[in-house]
Amino acid sequence: MNTAFQQFGFVAQEKNIVGTGSMYPTWSKGSPGKDKIELTKEVVSTAGFLPYPNGIKIGNQRFFGHTLGRGDIITWRNEATWALTSQDGAEPAGLLKRLIGLPGDTIELKEGIVYLNGQPQKEPYIAKPRSTFGESFLQECEPVIVPEDTVFAMGDNRKGSADSREVGFAPISDIDFVIPLSKQAGKLDKNWHDPANDLEDTAKIKLDKEKYLELLNEKRKETGARLLKYQPKLEKSAELRGEIILKFDDFSFEATRSGYTMVRAMSDSGYSNITWGEAPDLGYFEADELIGNQFEFPDSKKFLLNNDYQEIGIAEVEGMLNGCPAQVIVQHFAGYVPPNYNVSDIEGWENNLARLKEILPSWENIKNSPNLYREHKDQAERIIYIMNLRISRIGAIASRMRANQWLASEEKKFVEEDEGLYNEQQELAKLLNSYNW
Repeated sequence: MNTAFQQFGFVAQEKNIVGTGSMYPTWSKGSPGKDKIELTKEVVSTAGFLPYPNGIKIGNQRFFGHTLGRGDIITWRNEATWALTSQDGAEPAGLLKRLIGLPGDTIELKEGIVYLNGQPQKEPYIAKPRSTFGESFLQECEPVIVPEDTVFAMGDNRKGSADSREVGFAPISDIDFVIPLSKQAGKLDKNWHDPANDLEDTAKIKLDKEKYLELLNEKRKETGARLLKYQPKLEKSAELRGEIILKFDDFSFEATRSGYTMVRAMSDSGYSNITWGEAPDLGYFEADELIGNQFEFPDSKKFLLNNDYQEIGIAEVEGMLNGCPAQVIVQHFAGYVPPNYNVSDIEGWENNLARLKEILPSWENIKNSPNLYREHKDQAERIIYIMNLRISRIGAIASRMRANQWLASEEKKFVEEDEGLYNEQQELAKLLNSYNW
């Protein structure tokens, strides 16, 4: 009898569940600290799967077999799954996910919610409510119809699952095992949550800024970087930038579309500093998730550990992006770095100052030649004015540089103008020296 039941696929087969965490909380995650390849080899549980398709086959028809339904857990394998699972050097494999859409169903993702045939879904099995966001195959606010002979499937841990949102629809002919939804009650639903309030705004994923800063500072401490302090004015500038980013769909630091740079946002927030940087992330994140994502990539990791930064502000900004509800998390960083001028540059300005002070009295003596002074008064007064102006300006510049402080905006302007003043001074000196005093 058992042989007959096995032959027709009515007897469940125990299969290993590995620790990738894509089906959490239905099955637990693997051990912390292990990399992706190690997690694909760690067995965290086993479960009984029915072979698919099953039932008694007569001709081209099957009888008494399981009909796929929404909520079923399925496995399938094909070239698309092999390519996806082997990206990080792991062995090519199939996927284990939950069936969400049947042939003819319309699937849409919006604000973290799955819309099935236009109706928002409450899903008790997912790790977090409102955590389903688009990927390369299925993006936000772009409904798709599940084609004939295929299904749409996703992992329960929506923010930690590679599934139909990336690889596309699963051909029914490639499905090899299934756990019907009816067989999951009392066995696999122990860690599911009550979805009664899943569609409320309060269910949206929120970033705990204090926890995030704590986690970030732990990372910085490990590398010897200075710990960051929270700066409300930088939070305001991050908020202003976030609004513009969404409005213009412009994530570039240079603000190529909007023209509203971080510098302008800081100015509008009443903040200024010497060095600054920005990190925008599209989506909804918890603190540990955002840290994990950012430290996965060398460039963003290097940016977050930049020792020049001393202050941070973070803003979560919701709005519309290309007609679709969206959120961007903007982090603004800033800090003070001393200019460390070259000694030769400082001495150059100081020598210019000393020379001007040395020659100024001789030019002021022009006034002792009343006739010639009267004839060339404009030129004489102009050169004396220029020299006094340069002495005043260069004195401030040299003093600031000797103290290893950044030049103020006005002093930077003085530097730019000094060459022109010097050239005019030289021309006037040449002209006045040509006269017989």
